[in-house]
Amino acid sequence: MGKIRDTERTRNQIIDAAARAFSEKGFDGTSLSEVARKARASKQLIHHHFRSKEDLFKCVHDLKYRPITETKDTLPKNAAELIASRFSHSANDSEYIRFLTWEAAGGAGSEVPGHAARRQRLADYGKALKNMQTVGSIPEELDHKLVQLAILALATYPMAFGQITELITGYSPTDKRFQTKWRRFLLQLGEKIFSSHSTTKTVKRSPRKK
Repeated sequence: MGKIRDTERTRNQIIDAAARAFSEKGFDGTSLSEVARKARASKQLIHHHFRSKEDLFKCVHDLKYRPITETKDTLPKNAAELIASRFSHSANDSEYIRFLTWEAAGGAGSEVPGHAARRQRLADYGKALKNMQTVGSIPEELDHKLVQLAILALATYPMAFGQITELITGYSPTDKRFQTKWRRFLLQLGEKIFSSHSTTKTVKRSPRKK
C-alpha cells in the first residue's frame, strides 16, 4: 500500500512540476530535464510514468486543468454578470491561462489535448447562452457563438497578455486593484450589452375602421 502511495505521489509531483514548466515556457521550450529538476526526480523516472513529453503534456491538461475548466461552465442567472463571472475564474487560474497561451503558440502538435471533451464543453456553454437568448436575456440579433467568444476574450486577454495590460493600465493583471477595476468594468459592460437592450417586439395593428 505504501509503495502505491509513493508511486502516486511521485506521479503527481511530476505533473505539478510539468504544469509549472509548460505554463512558464510552453511545450517547445520545456525539456524533460527541466521537469525532472522541478520535480526532484530523474528523467528515467519520468519516462517510467509517461511515454513521452507529448503524453506528459496531455496528462497535465487532463488531470490538472480539466477539473478547473469543468467548474467554469455554470452560467450566472443574470446575463449582465456573464463576462465578469468568467473573468473571476480566469483571475484565479492564471497558470492555466498561460498554459493555454503557450499551447496556442504552437506547442503540442496538430490536436490539442482532450480535444473532443473540450469541444463538447464549449458547445454546452454555447447552448446555455443560446437558451438565455431564447428567454430574452441576450439580444436575439447577436450571434450566440460570437457572444461566447467575446466573453472568453474579455475574460482571459488581460491575464494571458500581462505585459499589454500593464503597459495600458499601469497594473499587473495579478494586482488585486486591477482585477477589481476590470471586474467592475465588465459588469458595467455586461449591463450595457445584455440588460439594457430593447425587447420590444413589433405588434401588428388592426386597420382603422372608416
